[in-house]
Amino acid sequence: MQTVFSLRRLFASCARYRSQMDSRFRGNDVKGAEKNLTWRAYLALVLLCLCFYLPGIVSLPPTDRDESFFAQATKQMIETHDYVDINFLGTPRYKKPVGIYWLQSFSVRALNPDHLDEIWAYRVPSLIGAVIAVLMTAALGTLLFGGMTGFVAGVMLASCLDLDIEAHLAKTDAALLASVMVMQYALARAYSVAKAGWKNAFAFWTAMGIGILLKGPIILLPFFSTLIWLRCTDKKLPWFKRLKPIMGLPYLLMLILPWFIAINMASHGRFAEQAGGHDFLAKLWQGQDRGFMPPGYYVLLFPAFFFPFSLFALLALPDAWKARRDHAVNFLLGWIIPSWIVFEIAFTKLPHYVLPVYPAIAILTAKFFLDGFPALVALTKRWFPATIIGLWTVIGMGFAIAAAVLPYIVNGALDPLQIACSLILLIAQGAGLLFFVQGKKAATLVSLVCGALIFSGVAFAATAPGLHRLWIAREIMDEARRVTPCPHFSVVSAGYQEPSLGFLAGTGTKLVPNGTFAAAEMQHDHCRVGVIDAHLLTNFLYSSSDFPDQPRPAGSVIEGVNTGHGAGTKLFLYVMPQTPIVIPAYP
Repeated sequence: MQTVFSLRRLFASCARYRSQMDSRFRGNDVKGAEKNLTWRAYLALVLLCLCFYLPGIVSLPPTDRDESFFAQATKQMIETHDYVDINFLGTPRYKKPVGIYWLQSFSVRALNPDHLDEIWAYRVPSLIGAVIAVLMTAALGTLLFGGMTGFVAGVMLASCLDLDIEAHLAKTDAALLASVMVMQYALARAYSVAKAGWKNAFAFWTAMGIGILLKGPIILLPFFSTLIWLRCTDKKLPWFKRLKPIMGLPYLLMLILPWFIAINMASHGRFAEQAGGHDFLAKLWQGQDRGFMPPGYYVLLFPAFFFPFSLFALLALPDAWKARRDHAVNFLLGWIIPSWIVFEIAFTKLPHYVLPVYPAIAILTAKFFLDGFPALVALTKRWFPATIIGLWTVIGMGFAIAAAVLPYIVNGALDPLQIACSLILLIAQGAGLLFFVQGKKAATLVSLVCGALIFSGVAFAATAPGLHRLWIAREIMDEARRVTPCPHFSVVSAGYQEPSLGFLAGTGTKLVPNGTFAAAEMQHDHCRVGVIDAHLLTNFLYSSSDFPDQPRPAGSVIEGVNTGHGAGTKLFLYVMPQTPIVIPAYP
């Protein structure tokens, strides 16, 4: 009975605090809503993003596998001054277009050109992309529902776990999200503002072109999803002419075709074959090497990856569906629902794939959070909100417990600072729920944001980098510098083939499949450090016995967890004698 009473009090109090600041669509136009958000609000969002995304950007080592693949390919572009072809060590890497490599190259050359093996400069485009995505989410929320909704939506997106992770990694997804948001903002403006002109159309087609150069045709999914949905619901699309497609399509082709033509000529058609057939289509229908994940995967992961505001996103579901005839809500549902279905149908699934729909979810969540969830207030049965609140509470406890015990599991020692931050997260979660019950929306937001900020900041900046057994490539390089007599050395690795080692050790690194190749490489260069997996050690020593110069153990054994596939790894380091053995000639 006490639980039922508390839930009734929760929704009754939310109803009393419905926001009066949201403006609604009238017909098919907006009533001056975009003037409600000031530059100070945008500045506050930028500062919030920096507080979330800067901690750990320097201290977190290169991660496996995608980040290190991208970063090393970018490094080789800078070293060779070839900004058309894409290579990882000695192998062409034809999976994604060139956009992210250009952005990372520009960032590294501008910020850290003398230290190409430091990962932080490669991550800056992702950080900037995440900030742009948050600002454009706020702008779109302002356009559709008013300044308060836009600001709260920006706060929710900036704080969510999925974007926080992507902003810390030198990959395509945060930058792609920025392109998606600029494109969708321009699309929404054309849909809702009769006087949307050439600047809006220019932004739309430019963002689409940049998105294609970043990750291929995936940026077209939210666009076509929204367009097809609106065609089915509104029966006509006369407003699409405001985007000037007759001029826009040639401009789009002018943006993307030069590089696609150049790379296919340089690769003799292999880029189109591998990027289109082996990467994009394989993810849709084959599951690549990750295996098939059934539909419903993203639904199950959403409460964790939109945390800490997944509670309100799930509570907003009945309101969003009930208000689907509202033009603004309908626009966002068209963005979310068909795209989500496609993501669920695709065989290959990773948590960040659905990131392009998170801004639309954040805007709807912010709107109905400020409205007080009127559809839920009218419900007579409280099992739905009770279940959501219980699930959300369990997820928060799971994050707190996992972060607190992980240092002990990996390093064998507890981390008092992370334990304290885990307790802060739980306290903030409880305070946020209490304030929500009392109808104190601002206090709810502040509590949850502060808890998530402290927790994630320490986790990214201190706890994760301190898990030494997870960062095998970093440990290899530290030991190699200690044991090699050469001031300049390279690495050959047999068995351990993660790209993070290639990035940290340099372009001359050799990642070989067995000990025979490793033995031969060390004979060719006496300044190579051999990194031999325990399973290949016998093969390596047997192969080395055929050569006159015998490698000697460096006395270093590295044990840890290979984050590329999650298995334990044991590695031995070997070095060569610096004076080659001379075999005397007998008469």
